[in-house]
Amino acid sequence: MRTKALRRASELAATMSLLAGMLVAAESVDAQTTVQASTQSATQAPTEIAPPAGPSEVEQKVYDDLFQQTLQKPADPGTLVAFAEIAIQIGDLEGAISAMDRLLLIDADQPEVKLELGVLYFRLGSFGAAKPYLEEAQASKKASERVKERAAAFLKEIK
Repeated sequence: MRTKALRRASELAATMSLLAGMLVAAESVDAQTTVQASTQSATQAPTEIAPPAGPSEVEQKVYDDLFQQTLQKPADPGTLVAFAEIAIQIGDLEGAISAMDRLLLIDADQPEVKLELGVLYFRLGSFGAAKPYLEEAQASKKASERVKERAAAFLKEIK
């Protein structure tokens, strides 16, 4: 029993490390988007944004493989995080949300996961769904200052 608990703790620690990497990558994307939006003049017409080209064959293969792994190991934190990362990368935000929700079923007190869920819902334009996750991430005693600040920034945008 103790070995199982140690393995679970190790898996959760690995998950937290992967999530930290996701947060850094997401912050970079958020910063770029914010800078682009703020530099566009109010008098300028919005520029056309080309639709995403879609995932490459390699990305699609990785996505499909990881999706199958989530079916085989639905409670494996490492698999869920890896799937969420590729899902975000190829634009399947709903798939990423599903994986992140399962992480909360494993351990509900994960402010990084709640922040990422809030950001994903925000990106989908589901501000009502994003808000509770962001508020919980911001209020968590386990949340780092970085998580709290990022949650606060998104909450400010929602209000």
